Parts: sequence; C-alpha cells; structure tokens
Amino acid sequence: MNKVRRVGKCTSFLLSAVGSSLSESKLPVPPEGNINIDEFETYLNKLVEFGRPPGLSLAVVKDNETVYLKSFGLADGPNNIAVTPDTVFQWMSLTKIATAIAIFQLHECHALELTDSVVKHLPFFQVHYPSRDSEQVTIWHLLNHSSGLAHPTKMMGMFHLNGQPYPDQVELAKQLVEQNGKLNFEPGTRSRYTNLGYTVLGAIVETLSGQPFHEYLVEHIFRPLGMDNSNHNYTEAMRAKAAVGSQLRGSILNVMLPVVIEDLDAVIRDIDGDHMWFKLGLPNFSGGAGINGTIVDLSRFVMAFLNGGELDGRRILSPESVNTMVNEGHTPAKGGPAVYYQGLKHGLGWFIWPNGRRQGIMHNGDGPGFSTIMQLYPKERLGVIVLGNEWAYGTSLRGTSIRDSIAHLAASIDWH
Repeated sequence: MNKVRRVGKCTSFLLSAVGSSLSESKLPVPPEGNINIDEFETYLNKLVEFGRPPGLSLAVVKDNETVYLKSFGLADGPNNIAVTPDTVFQWMSLTKIATAIAIFQLHECHALELTDSVVKHLPFFQVHYPSRDSEQVTIWHLLNHSSGLAHPTKMMGMFHLNGQPYPDQVELAKQLVEQNGKLNFEPGTRSRYTNLGYTVLGAIVETLSGQPFHEYLVEHIFRPLGMDNSNHNYTEAMRAKAAVGSQLRGSILNVMLPVVIEDLDAVIRDIDGDHMWFKLGLPNFSGGAGINGTIVDLSRFVMAFLNGGELDGRRILSPESVNTMVNEGHTPAKGGPAVYYQGLKHGLGWFIWPNGRRQGIMHNGDGPGFSTIMQLYPKERLGVIVLGNEWAYGTSLRGTSIRDSIAHLAASIDWH
C-alpha cells in the first residue's frame, strides 16, 4: 500500500472515530457497591448487546476450583454464532506469562540462570549500551521489562494468517535486535514494556530446548495441564470454535490500524454494521503474543499457578519459582500499561498492581480484534479471567476500561 493510500485510510478511520464518539455516552454503566451475580450478568448482557465487546467469556477460580464460568454474546457477529465456554479466543499478551513460565522451567532444570547475560545464550544479542559501564542485559531484565529495549510499534503489524508457518523465533529476534539495538536506559534502573524483550525470551527457549517455541509450550505446559484447546496454531478442532476478532468502526484505535498493518484490506473479513471482523491472524513473535485457547483451558492455567505450579497431580513449576514470579523483581513501570494502571510495577512476567489493600498481580492483552485480562489475588487464591473479541473495550483514555470494570466487578463478588 503506498503512502498516499495509507494516509487516506488513516483520515477515513479518524473521521469515522470522531463521528461515532458520541455513542460512548450510551454505554451501559457498571453497577456500583456490593453487587450480586444477577446484577453482574445484567451488566454483561447489556455490554454484548451494545457490542462492546460483541462476545466474551468470563471465569472466576477460587481455592483450586472454577466457581464461575459463563459466556455472553457473539463469537462471530455476521454469522450469528454465539460464544460458548468452548470458544477459542486469542490470548494476545497473556502469552507472556506462559513465556515466563517456560524460562523458569529451564532455570529449574539448570539450563540457564536468571542472572545470565542474554548474549551468553544468544551471541547475536549485540546491543548499544548507554555507557561503557552499563550492566549487561540479563534474562532477569527481559522478564521484568527493565532491559532498556525498545517496544517497536511496527511489531503490532508483524503477523501471518492462520495456516502460514511461524517464522523461526531466533532469526526473527536477531533481525529485530539488529534494527532496534539501542537501549533506551541503563538495564535494571527502571522498566518499560517491550514486546521485543519477550521475543528474545522466546528465542532463548527455542535455543536451549531445541524445539520451536510453540511446540515447547504444548509439551511442557498445555499438555500436562490438560489444556487441549490451547496452541499458537489453530488446530482443525480449534479453528471450528474460533472467535472472530472485531473492531468497533467508531473507535479512535482504528487510526492505528492502517499505520501498523501494511494491507488492511487483506485482513478484514467482513464489515457488518458498526464492526469490522478480521480474518484469523497470528502475531509472528510467539514469545510475546499469539496463544489461542478457551476460557476453560485458561482457567486451568490460572489454577495451576495459584496452586503453587501444580494441578491434578501434574506440576509445571515449583512453588519456589511461583513465589519468585509473584514477589521478586518488582520495578516501577513507565509507559505502556502503566499509563492506565496507577502505581503499576513490572514483575517477572506479571504486572504488580495495587488494588486497594489487596495484593494483586495481573496481565492484560490487547491488539487488533481481541482484548483480554487475568487478575490474580494469590493470598486469596482467587483469579479472574476475561476474554473478549474486540480491542477497544479493553482500553480507555478517560479512566477504567470496560474490560477492567468487568474484572474489578468479578473480583468484588464474594465467591466463598
């Protein structure tokens, strides 16, 4: 797509966003105070009827049980296909937690130390440090986003359609480091969210395991936990149950789409009323995004983590590693998700997020077509998961997003 056409598309999307912004005032208002499940579900039904998002799945796990699991709205609006607990959603950046777990697994089997320099395992990792005295970038720095690596905007447009092969993650990481090798700050001094850092972690997993990253996750995380409908690639069974990503045509986020996606027409499947519906696409950088799965599978993933790394007698992580991920490496965050979450710190995989007096860890995932979130309260053994097939409902320039309101409300209900 030439530059003139791309600018024209940006203008068109911007005018659509501005013209439709008044509809925001009609959004359903979340209930306040101590709410019950009926009030909560009434709110969720109003949201999907409004189309923000068109469809969602929600789960709450407590004390090693799934205490709430329900789906609402449409997985595919133009074809009138409802969301069910078996609907497959894209995780987006929730993938990073699986990547962090993979790194800790390799640490547990003595393939690496968390304090190892990255260049020890990836000789191509030749970055430009702020000074001669800079500390070398370590695996620890990558895990909590304190490496100083950039967060290249263009990575959002690096994807392939379902059925096309994943690129080699080592080669991809090498190319991206060569193009974005200047560090923005001294490693370990602060943190700023970076997809590039987790792409490098994926390359480390591939290098040390000798397996493609997505195959490693299936063998060492998904299969042990009985997550049969989770994978970077859509299996035939998963594709038949896949949610279709959508975007509200009036969203201000649409201005970004023609900027990051070279040929937007090639990825739009349908335009139906107020929504665009996308073809099944997957990010190229599998360490930072790209897992697809059901709410049932993700519930098992969260329960295993809250249960010290074990579920139904199958262990994916030691209690010591779980404790380290939750309680160590906290570094004040700037930019990225920290723009929306006051007081956010980056931990080793998780975001450390103060929710009043409750100890909370969380991670969100956003991108064209989908928005997701996991909120965990380890001391309460409580976890909330929200998966939705629209990007805009997970972001807000004026306060708490719709997605976050859903998660907060779910966490406020007494699930005893």
